[in-house]
Amino acid sequence: MFDHILLLTDLSDTTRLAFKPIAHIASIFGSDVTIFHAFRGSSELFYLEGEASQLLKIIDEADRSRAMPKLEEFQAELAALGVKADIMTRVGSTFDLAVDILQELGTDLVVIPIQGHHEFTGRVLGSTTARIIRDTDVPVLTVNEKFSEGVAGWKNFDKILHPVDFSGATNDSVRAAEDVAAEFGGSLSLVHVVEPQGEQTLQTPEGEIVLPKDIHYQLKSRLQAHLSEVAHTVTRVPAFWQVIVDNKPGSGVMSYADKNGADLIVIPTIGSDTVRNILLGSVAEHVIKNARCPVLTIRHGWTGRKRRAAA
Repeated sequence: MFDHILLLTDLSDTTRLAFKPIAHIASIFGSDVTIFHAFRGSSELFYLEGEASQLLKIIDEADRSRAMPKLEEFQAELAALGVKADIMTRVGSTFDLAVDILQELGTDLVVIPIQGHHEFTGRVLGSTTARIIRDTDVPVLTVNEKFSEGVAGWKNFDKILHPVDFSGATNDSVRAAEDVAAEFGGSLSLVHVVEPQGEQTLQTPEGEIVLPKDIHYQLKSRLQAHLSEVAHTVTRVPAFWQVIVDNKPGSGVMSYADKNGADLIVIPTIGSDTVRNILLGSVAEHVIKNARCPVLTIRHGWTGRKRRAAA
């Protein structure tokens, strides 16, 4: 499923939060791991010509030399966890180079540590994370600074959580999440978040009619039954399901994840016309930024079994 992992790093300490998940994945799949870092170097001095252009190599080598000690430190820490990782550097920005690099290496999984408001680890919109999701079919595993609260006790992907929105692609996304859970030997929890409903009225020619107070209960019951049907299509791993009432879908997912000790959240991204339709303002962006566990983002149509069969 994940034969080649590409770890993108900005050299921040947040990168270390990804090491235990990477080591676990690599132990299961025997994955090759590449640590990739892009540095500005001479990329903004393209206008230099003649003898002045000789400075470009000097600038690039100086920047690379400054980055290598940290990259080698990361490499050694991964080695201590049993992961043999190669180092790759390029001149330019991660935003511009990431998609090309993962295609060049035949990457199956991209890992991105998220911290603060850095170029590719700040807002998801316009970031490397969003570009990879938009322009490739490669799953993206993210960890953010909040994962530091639980990384010491994190061991594996035993409890996997998958939000369901009942869109037309629900069956595909559940199959993909089941593939992931089966490969990791974990259980799969399916959740759907519905907003609370206050007292509602219906305008009729005869006047205003107050709808029954139990209409929200009826709606939740129907959604619960629908979610149960979806969960019963999961046959290869233990499956659980729950409808959650919350004003914000992202907060509802996060609350469930924290309460039930989720080890991984698998988020589907649907739509491909604009980045906003894929990610911005969605459950995906909220969870990627705030999850206290790793988040695996998968594009519509991806399945681990399909990729492996095609290999």
